[in-house]
Amino acid sequence: MPIPTPSGLPYLEVMRATYEDLQRWKVRAADTEPPLRGSKMYIDDAVFPRHPISEVARTSLMLSGEHLRLARDAFEAGQLYPSAHFTVLRGALVGAAQGVWVLSPEDREERRERGLTVLTEMHTQMSKHYKRLEKLSLSETERQELRAQQSWLATRVEEVAAVRSGKAALNLTDTVIPEALDHVFPDAARRESGRTLWTLMSGDAHVLGWSTATRGQMGLTNRASGLAEGSVRGSFADIAQPFMAAHRLLRAGWSLFDRRCDHP
Repeated sequence: MPIPTPSGLPYLEVMRATYEDLQRWKVRAADTEPPLRGSKMYIDDAVFPRHPISEVARTSLMLSGEHLRLARDAFEAGQLYPSAHFTVLRGALVGAAQGVWVLSPEDREERRERGLTVLTEMHTQMSKHYKRLEKLSLSETERQELRAQQSWLATRVEEVAAVRSGKAALNLTDTVIPEALDHVFPDAARRESGRTLWTLMSGDAHVLGWSTATRGQMGLTNRASGLAEGSVRGSFADIAQPFMAAHRLLRAGWSLFDRRCDHP
């Protein structure tokens, strides 16, 4: 792996302190974890047993952990990426925040509605994918299978809509991310830092490049062209902040999951 500079070593050590958690979450993701009978999540799941709310939340948490492990594996293999690392860490932040957002309310109806909101978004994206598949050159058998899947999805969409109490769409930027940060971080400074990271890393996720300028160094502007050269390298200091924010959210998410799935 790259030899960290003296200023980068403390950040690396802080991230390495999370590895035991990452391994434990990896192990538990290998098996199912149905809620205990009579637990809060067991009762929540009854609203839509075909796709339990507990599994919606658990999937978000599992995939967040997977993204964190990928970020870890890259820098432990000697690779520090000035943009790609933040795309991965944004995915980790989404999964962890989504899990916290679904599980955090004390009100059962609110937990259910949030879980069903995530499920609705999943169905919306699946429908878009199936529409795209319609344009491909499919065999007759493949087209029949696609139609059957679309029919199943249409039924599922109606079933979920029938048990929802509202119609709000999933909104990561204005709802999920800020509300999850508010639940987990007690101080305003870290909550604002998390919101800033979320918008900053959108530049990485959408490969627009502007976010790398905030992590790099610019040279002098050429007077003739008006252009300047810049350079950016991956650094442990830059990676550590979103890595640790996602880890903190994910740890809170798994704690909530265990509480909701245990006996009341």
